[in-house]
Amino acid sequence: MLRPAHFAECVKVSFSGVCRTIKNGVRQLCLPEMRMKNRITLLLAALALVGCRGQREVVQPAAEGRIVREPIHEVTEDRLALDARMIDAMALKHSGRNDEALRAFASITASDPGEAAAWYEQGQLLAVRGWVDSALRCTDRAVALRPDNEWYLLAQARQNQVRGNAEGMINAWERIVALKPNVLEYYYELSNAHIAAGDLQGAVAVLNRVERMVGVSEEVSLQKIKLWEASGKSDKAQRELEALCDALPGERRYQAMLAQVYMQQRKYAKAKLCYDRVLASDPDDEYIHIQLAEYYKQIGNVSEADSEMVRAFANRRLPASTKLQLLGQFYSEEEFYGSRSGVCFRLLEMTIRQSDDPSEYAAFYADVLMRQQRYGEAVDQLELALAKDSSQYVLWEAMLVSLASLPGEDARLEDRAVRASRLFPTHTLPIYLQALCASRQERYADAVALLERASKWGFSNGYLEAECVGLMAEACYRTGQYERAWKHFDRYLKLRPDDWGMMNNYAYYLGESGGQLDDALSMSRRTVEAEPDNASILDTFAWLLHLAGRDAEALPYMERAVAIDPGSDTLQRHLKVIKSKQ
Repeated sequence: MLRPAHFAECVKVSFSGVCRTIKNGVRQLCLPEMRMKNRITLLLAALALVGCRGQREVVQPAAEGRIVREPIHEVTEDRLALDARMIDAMALKHSGRNDEALRAFASITASDPGEAAAWYEQGQLLAVRGWVDSALRCTDRAVALRPDNEWYLLAQARQNQVRGNAEGMINAWERIVALKPNVLEYYYELSNAHIAAGDLQGAVAVLNRVERMVGVSEEVSLQKIKLWEASGKSDKAQRELEALCDALPGERRYQAMLAQVYMQQRKYAKAKLCYDRVLASDPDDEYIHIQLAEYYKQIGNVSEADSEMVRAFANRRLPASTKLQLLGQFYSEEEFYGSRSGVCFRLLEMTIRQSDDPSEYAAFYADVLMRQQRYGEAVDQLELALAKDSSQYVLWEAMLVSLASLPGEDARLEDRAVRASRLFPTHTLPIYLQALCASRQERYADAVALLERASKWGFSNGYLEAECVGLMAEACYRTGQYERAWKHFDRYLKLRPDDWGMMNNYAYYLGESGGQLDDALSMSRRTVEAEPDNASILDTFAWLLHLAGRDAEALPYMERAVAIDPGSDTLQRHLKVIKSKQ
């Protein structure tokens, strides 16, 4: 359908001329390639237009009170032929035959360059093809011929937008606004055109024109605030926000926004007034207490900030996920796990209790409990998390670490380690903990087999390598595989050269096995030098001296060991043996 604004330019026929058009149309209807429905529609449209235009009267007052009718002007044959061509071209366009339509409109503008509607339609068809420059040239011709046509100007503005010509957009929208000064949508488009051109102040100036028309409004004020902030004029953005708060005093969110501006400027008294207004209008607002908590924290009133956080977290309208996010944002890691851990833990417990599904946050809760070394409670939370999703290895690892930190939990630790190994066979920790449990139960052969499995998978970046090697050294010694044990002890001490406890054990085992006593004494002497007040280390050195037949040298070390740990039966027995050799 032709747009009403330029329909009259496409079909300008008089009553006398329409008869010939109808006659030609009837003849055309007889052609088999034409569609009857389209032709009848176009002919009826032409006839209807004649009824509108051929009988139009302009009433003018006459001197004697009579009505003078404007005469009807006949249309020339050339004009009538051109109008018929426009109808044919429009028919091609509306039937989807755009290439033929484009050629038809081009032919019209070639024969009559003053036909604005043909230029406009040609531009529209070129724009659909993506030929924006050519489309814009045609549309510019149409606008030049009919500068008061809204549709032509709209097309010009949008084609300039596609082309990226911000100046052309601004000029087009300015003319549209001048033509239709009461259409607010066009002002917003003009403002956006200024933004596209990087002229933020020009965009604000257009919005000021809107404001003068309709008064202060939310939509316009918020856009102006954004523009002033983007242009670095925060003072003007603040004045806009203050004006918006004055115009809409019942809107709590603008009071809160203004309070945040004052907080950034450290105008705490003004910020507090805004917060108080929000609180007075809605004491149950789920966010006002969060904002007040931030206010009190900024002015140094930490206890009141904590109280406001408790009030906020008591509000069930605040989702649990939001509360957990706020915890991480409001409190630093040091506060969360250190100086403010009491209130943080209380807030966390409130969140978990109010949650519809505690298992959803069990993993986070368990992490907090582990950091507080509350491993038993952490295990309970991890059981909840694993019941919901057992596919996360990190949860299994946290479970194993927590159980390993609890006394008397070897049975459950081994059970969970076995289950974790089945799900994640390439991870070292579950295998190592199984071997540790087996070693504690003196199942050293099982421990060796498990540690061989761990070694087969390897150690990523050395993780647990030393622990596995050290445990393997101990297990091999207990199963009588001494040479293998010494190799693992040597490897362990290369990984951990300052582990005096392991070096002490190695020296003792070497001496007890009856071989390499000099090496054992050399290692033991190093441990004594490193830890001269360690009763176990002194006992080992004294006993190795005894095994070497040097009891006189051994006695002072043995006496010192007993003095440090007089309740040890082993030390008392060794002292008695060494004394008996004097």
